[in-house]
Amino acid sequence: MKDKRRKIRLFVSVAILLFLVITIGSYVLYRKSAQVTGADAQYYDTMQNAGFASDDGIYHTNSTGFLYFFDYHTKQDVIVCNKPNCTHKAWYQDTPDEQRCNAYLPDALGGCGFVLEDSLYMFNAVLATQTSSIVQSGLDRTGQKEIASFENTVILPFVVDGECLYMSGTAILTEKDEDGMESPTGENETWLFKLDLQTGEITNLTERKRAYSSDLYIVGFYNGKIYYRESYFEKKYDGKNYEEAKHQVDWYSYDISADKSEQIYEDQLFQEAYLYENKFISMFGKDGKSMENRYEQFEIAVWDMDTGESQSIVTADKLLYYVDGKVFYVMEEEESQRYYYYDIEKGKTAEMNRGFMEYIHVWGAFGDYFLVTKDDPDTGIGDFFVILKKDFYNEKENYIPLTWKEES
Repeated sequence: MKDKRRKIRLFVSVAILLFLVITIGSYVLYRKSAQVTGADAQYYDTMQNAGFASDDGIYHTNSTGFLYFFDYHTKQDVIVCNKPNCTHKAWYQDTPDEQRCNAYLPDALGGCGFVLEDSLYMFNAVLATQTSSIVQSGLDRTGQKEIASFENTVILPFVVDGECLYMSGTAILTEKDEDGMESPTGENETWLFKLDLQTGEITNLTERKRAYSSDLYIVGFYNGKIYYRESYFEKKYDGKNYEEAKHQVDWYSYDISADKSEQIYEDQLFQEAYLYENKFISMFGKDGKSMENRYEQFEIAVWDMDTGESQSIVTADKLLYYVDGKVFYVMEEEESQRYYYYDIEKGKTAEMNRGFMEYIHVWGAFGDYFLVTKDDPDTGIGDFFVILKKDFYNEKENYIPLTWKEES
């Protein structure tokens, strides 16, 4: 009986991982900033699980799932555990509490979190059961206390406004075959919900919508409203029949004070967007026949959320990421690549040196720093660093290494 339950849990886990590849990995063709601050709220992009920030530094995980903190003031990267005599080793479910390192995050989707006042909040996600929880602790991970658990498949971008957390929920629908094995139907349910960080109370803000390979993705917060995208297929999507399944994308805003959601754009007007202050920076793939074959070019445009007016910026050959109020992209010219960024606030474009940009990937903007990976030109393997924004824009390779590989 135990073996059968294990097989069922394993099958569901594999199905969920397939969902992540199809419904998320196919759409996220660029990297966004891990934190965008609004007037009354903070938006956190968790898609890469690379890091999040407080006023004093950056929290990030290493390659083996341990949480570290880069202190802005000391320029030091330290493990987030002050347990006396702790060996900082991985632990398992049967490991006694006194032997568990506070910095180790054993869950597959650990590493997502945020800081509010003097507390650290971390998410745990369990693929097999499609459940997640949020744990409050001190900034050093002492005094851990579960605030709430909730139904969810993966921790997607979220908004923290005061003592309330706004998130999207996703449930993969399954059915049992004649042998009692759970298998995905191809449909998901998605919804927007609020979690009170004081009481743990959870309130669904939108109805649970049922559709094929659907997701609900929050892209930002502006003027008291949460902006989000709903994407889905009209027919069952198997990873290959993109055209036949008919992919749809609709855009909404949720007014927190009015407790009301309304549609603002529909029917794939654009597929992806990044919200910076009152500007929507949109991306629409051009010249590609399907998502799985990727697009040959991307049209980048800016939409003013107050006036509704749009302005086309550029048609790029490769979109890198939206970060720090800028859009980074590549233009192919006579078998060579040229790197640019568009400054949203200034409305200007600048070029950067290919030699500096070619092996760098920006994961997020935090305070005066960028969190980046820099690949080895020979192996293609990268390590994590932070670099001052002023050094980055001046193309000075003053990288500060972060703890990434497991220490021997």
